[in-house]
Amino acid sequence: MTKGAEHTGFHPKSHYRSGRDSLADDFFAPCIREASLYRRAAGYFSSSALLAWIDGLPRAALKMLSIRLISSPMISEADRRTLMALDDEHARAAYRAIVVDRILEEIADLALSPNDMAIRARVFAWLIANDRLELKFAFPEHLDEPGIFHEKFGIFDLEGGGRIAFTGSANETTGGHSRNYESIDVYCDWLLGEQDRVATKAEQFDETWAGEAAGLAVVTPSAKILDRLRQNADWPFVEPTPQEKSDEPAEVDPRWRHQDEAVAAFLENPAGILEMATGTGKTRTAIKILAHLVSEGAINCAIVTMEGTDLLEQWAGELDAWNLDGGPKWLIYRHFSRYHEMGDFLVDPGNTLIVVSRGQLARLLPRLPDRIKAKALIIHDEVHGLGTPSLVASLAGQHAAFGWRVGLSATPDRAYDAEGNDFINSELGPTLYRFPLERAISRGVLSEFDYQPLAYDLTDGDRERLRLVYAKKAARLREGRPMGNEELWTEIAKVYKTAEAKPEIFEEHLRVAPEILNRSIVFVETIEYGERILASIHRRTHRYRTYYADDDRDHLIAFARGDIDCLITCHRISQGIDIHSLNAVILFASARAKLETIQRIGRCLRIDPTNPGKRALVVDFVRPGGEADAIPNADQERNAWLMELATVRKGDHHGA
Repeated sequence: MTKGAEHTGFHPKSHYRSGRDSLADDFFAPCIREASLYRRAAGYFSSSALLAWIDGLPRAALKMLSIRLISSPMISEADRRTLMALDDEHARAAYRAIVVDRILEEIADLALSPNDMAIRARVFAWLIANDRLELKFAFPEHLDEPGIFHEKFGIFDLEGGGRIAFTGSANETTGGHSRNYESIDVYCDWLLGEQDRVATKAEQFDETWAGEAAGLAVVTPSAKILDRLRQNADWPFVEPTPQEKSDEPAEVDPRWRHQDEAVAAFLENPAGILEMATGTGKTRTAIKILAHLVSEGAINCAIVTMEGTDLLEQWAGELDAWNLDGGPKWLIYRHFSRYHEMGDFLVDPGNTLIVVSRGQLARLLPRLPDRIKAKALIIHDEVHGLGTPSLVASLAGQHAAFGWRVGLSATPDRAYDAEGNDFINSELGPTLYRFPLERAISRGVLSEFDYQPLAYDLTDGDRERLRLVYAKKAARLREGRPMGNEELWTEIAKVYKTAEAKPEIFEEHLRVAPEILNRSIVFVETIEYGERILASIHRRTHRYRTYYADDDRDHLIAFARGDIDCLITCHRISQGIDIHSLNAVILFASARAKLETIQRIGRCLRIDPTNPGKRALVVDFVRPGGEADAIPNADQERNAWLMELATVRKGDHHGA
């Protein structure tokens, strides 16, 4: 036995195959832990595949291991045709460099995105910046119409001496490790008869790496793109400080004790709702619950559900970070937007978690056996959304078998919907804990804010629109299909939310206070109404974008990283975004029910670590009441509430 085998105590088998072996746990992880250098030829990669490959490596080893990775870039058919059409070698070389840099530019952009890919991208950038990862890309040229560089092998140079080589189909991804059926053959240079095989693989890799392999053009990423990656190269996981590593307990910031209070309240009664103001850490609280239940062995499966791609992406990212940074290393599936992994989850839900859109629960929950549910946790974020009529009809009784179920919301109450509220309580349980805005501001968990109401009134055109709503109500009654109260109130409210006078009042206010647009989100009722205020914003700044549809998602990313200052949107951004540098929200539209307003102002009340003196601003449009009004209108009710809330100061006593 050689020095390498003696040092590691690891004796790999000559062959590993899915079904019989765990390629991740039985082979890749032990080798990576013991290696100082990992040379890998790994088929072909896109930007997302590169990140998945890095994510599959044990994170604890990445700071000690040096990696040389050579692969074939996944290119479009158009790029392939362009390369084939170029006769000049210099032109082909230049175009190959463009293709390679384009892949890495996507990763540099992802490192700044407000979603789950950012963590992977920042790990990737950190490895580049700290010389832990070197990349090269191979373009076959051995034929007139070549395919891709598709070799799959690797060599581990062990810290204690000795080398392990392998060849086979598996990649260091979740698919390569677990979902796909893969196999590899393994050779160790301390075993008789295998020295030549290991040496051949090492020479084969080194020849390719040096650009000396016949029929291959090898491209190194440009210095420019590597420098850009280095700009976003902070290690994205919190490292324990020496004090935290000691036996002395780390000091806990008392401002955030409400999270532990909420966890304790839930663990005493494992079915109920945690009512916590936006920005006070509902996600972190739920992950604390999840971590506790996993550590106690109470659960071996979890479902996290809500609506909205932004919020789902944000949750998936938080769960990835927890899972990688001391979590149970479960498989985390996604079933929303472009992800379709429900089937994989249902095949074997043990030691797994799925982040799924709430609209898909009617397909998921009935297919999950009660014995699985009994040792599972289901987390409903923005739980008020569970009470919609379609979900009431399709999910009745589906939660009872879960051993643990928790709902999260800034306010779980569905205004004017007693049936929806009763359904939520029957499925998930009562409210177990409350931490409202007043307590959060007074404790310093959220920032103080100024409130600026702008008065408006209805125009003759607005009054005509109201008259048409009531005419429609009368016509429907004559037809025998009367309007319900909620439908009537919605149509009336839309007239006020799109009042004709508001854009001009906004323009007048911007003349004296243009600074309100700096790091602001403007909430409007409709895209058409948003168009009416764009000219006013454009006169003050060009650093603005709209965010209405999925096509505008890049605008949200640009806003999150500070490339633009102002975002104009409808309801989509009311929940599921965490941008601490946001200073102001401007409410052209907000509902009578407090929930939507709490979510919207909560966007700018988050404290900013880079701006300890942050004071937020809420700009609101308020219609004064008339003498004949029997009760305050919706704007007046919101105005009175926000005026009072804006008087709360850090240190005030609000049940803190």
